Amino acid sequence: MAAIGIDLGGTKMSGGVVSVEGKVTHRVELPRPRDSAGMVEDPKALVRQLITREIRGIGLGVAGLVTADGTMEWGPNVAGEHIAFRRILYEEFSLPVIVDNDANLAALAEATLGAGVGHRSVLMATLGTGMGGGLVIDGEVYRGRGFAGEIGHIIVDVGGPLCTCGRQGCWETFASGRRLDQMARDAVAADPRGRIGVLATGAIPDGRHLTQAAIDGDAEACRLVAEVGGWLGVGLANLIVVLDPEVVVVGGGVSRLGEILLRPAQRAIAATLEGYDVRTPTPIVAAAFGEDAALVGAGLAAAKESDVRHTAS
Repeated sequence: MAAIGIDLGGTKMSGGVVSVEGKVTHRVELPRPRDSAGMVEDPKALVRQLITREIRGIGLGVAGLVTADGTMEWGPNVAGEHIAFRRILYEEFSLPVIVDNDANLAALAEATLGAGVGHRSVLMATLGTGMGGGLVIDGEVYRGRGFAGEIGHIIVDVGGPLCTCGRQGCWETFASGRRLDQMARDAVAADPRGRIGVLATGAIPDGRHLTQAAIDGDAEACRLVAEVGGWLGVGLANLIVVLDPEVVVVGGGVSRLGEILLRPAQRAIAATLEGYDVRTPTPIVAAAFGEDAALVGAGLAAAKESDVRHTAS
């Protein structure tokens, strides 16, 4: 049995056919919708490219606040508000549909089949365009009263940089893909002939160029990534104090940096976490599914929903 998983983020929309083992096939990628009409029509267009008779459900992860009935009320990095995705997709395709926050679905994928397997409590931090979070306890996503997990909008610097949410000093202004984009542009402006500039030749510099330069061993790129990693660690230390999870999984596009990002984060945690010397260390690991975690989680959740409906009938 397979389902379609879709990750609708702040930069792009990715979809694929997901097996119950978490394998992704028949991948499709589209630019992110630019307006409310695109938010309605573009996911349908993506599903049409993937749907076959074997598909048993559709899962959509979206970077925003999603209600229990599958409506995205608002998202700081996506277009539109009050979009009833579950109803829209069900009416179009007559298949079981689940809609959830993308980071919740990423956390579910990692807890079920990925880097969080074997742990009762899994905290996920996803660094995409912005930053999202999800907490899975005993196999279930913790939701609070509905919108738990919006960790990117924890204030870490009162009066700091303006965030897309309209507030200042949010965590994601210091640790996210958007922050890496800005760092890349600044680095190339200061040194056009540096490694980041060479990789960005003919294009607008962004976090992908900085990330690749760091992986290549460029000293300036590694320094910039370490700065982001430090801020990542400061925020994670605050969450560990409150939640004390068994493992923290870091996902999103930056997860391919691996230890280049995670080592500075771990150093910052050691320097700022209350009671660090007497606590059992919390592993900080890269997502097994990388930036596909939300897509995989969406597919797995859709398959589970289809199975529940089939059993009930």
